[in-house]
Formats: sequence, structure tokens, C-alpha cells
Amino acid sequence: MKSALLFDIDGTLLYAKGLGRPAFAEAFQAAYGTPVDLSTISFVGATDTAVIRSLAQTAGIPSTPAREEHFFIELTKRLEPRLKQGPLIVYPGVRSLLKKLQSQGYLLGVVTGNIRSIAWAKLLHAELAPYFSFGAYATDHENRDMIAKIAQTRAHTLGASAKLLIGDTTKDVQAAHAIGVRCLAVTTGWVDADTLRIAGADDLVDGFNDPSLALAKIERLCHV
Repeated sequence: MKSALLFDIDGTLLYAKGLGRPAFAEAFQAAYGTPVDLSTISFVGATDTAVIRSLAQTAGIPSTPAREEHFFIELTKRLEPRLKQGPLIVYPGVRSLLKKLQSQGYLLGVVTGNIRSIAWAKLLHAELAPYFSFGAYATDHENRDMIAKIAQTRAHTLGASAKLLIGDTTKDVQAAHAIGVRCLAVTTGWVDADTLRIAGADDLVDGFNDPSLALAKIERLCHV
């Protein structure tokens, strides 16, 4: 059976330069009929579904499946043009690492707090989509642990066993351990190394500038 690696997207593979926040606010107003202030909302490790449900609860508006679907459509419609106008920042070494992993037979998937359409829009615009075969998203569940579990199941249906989750937040560490795999934490996001270490990361890397070092850590964690 192949080994599958699960990657978070934002803060791990790329930086969207804050393009999602105004699109998110516009989509929420369109779907829920009320403006929303996102200035105090942290999206670090969060899922889009959990965020909109929390915002709706605060506003006293039921977050029905129909409203959520409306939001998903609006968010995609409003973020796509922004992604075209402002190129995403792919972190140094990411493409080289993904290419090496793919060439060595690893099956690569994503575990993300983005909804599915947004996740793939980002991967496509960043020219990273060809490396990934599957994923799990906020459209599957609002809880990141469950999103990881769904990705693990999808990897299995493709003939692979999930071995490692690579992410930049304590929620990624938690999700990895929730499904019984190790976590390689990366400090390219908004969480420092000490916090990730305390959260239980099995190993850390400052980034993928040295793809060979990252590859060595990944292989070690997959075969411990």
C-alpha cells in the first residue's frame, strides 16, 4: 500500500496575502443579509464552516444548509477574481519538495479549513494542483479533526495509508494525532516553533527552503 501525506494549504504551502478576508465578508453579507466585522476574527487553524456558523450565531441568524451553500457559492465567486489579480505567494522550496515526494511514489492530499472550491482555486492559481490527488475540506465537516479523518478515509480508498500530516498550526498537530498519524509542523505560518513543539509536533522545520532536509524529516517520520 502506498504512503499518503496530508498537507494543510494556507500558511504551509502558500500565503494568499489576505485576499480571502474581504471576499469572506462580502459573501457572508450576501448569504446572511447582514454586514460582519472580521477584524477580530482569527482564521489561523479555523475552518470556513465553523467561522460562518459562529458569525451567524452571534448575529442571531440560523445557519441553514441553504444559507451555507449560498455562502460557499458567493465566496467562490468573489475570491476567484482576486486570485487572478494578485498572484499567491508559494513558499520557497514547496514545488521542489512536492515534485520529489511525487517522484518517490507518495500520494499527496490536502487537509484544509477552506471549502473545496476555494482550496482547489488556490492550488490551481498557485500551480500546485497537479501534485495533489485528493483532499478533505470545510465543506465536508466544520471540525478539523474530522476533516483529517475524512482525508484519511479517502486516501485508503485510493490504495494508500495516511502516514503524516504537515501543517503550520496547533490545530494541524491536534488533527494529526486525532487520526493516529504524526505531524511535521512548519513555521512558515503564524505560529512559532515553541508553541508548535508544546502542542506535540513530532518534528519541526523552518520552511522548505532546503527540500532535501524536509524530505529527510518526512521519510523519518513516515518510518518511525
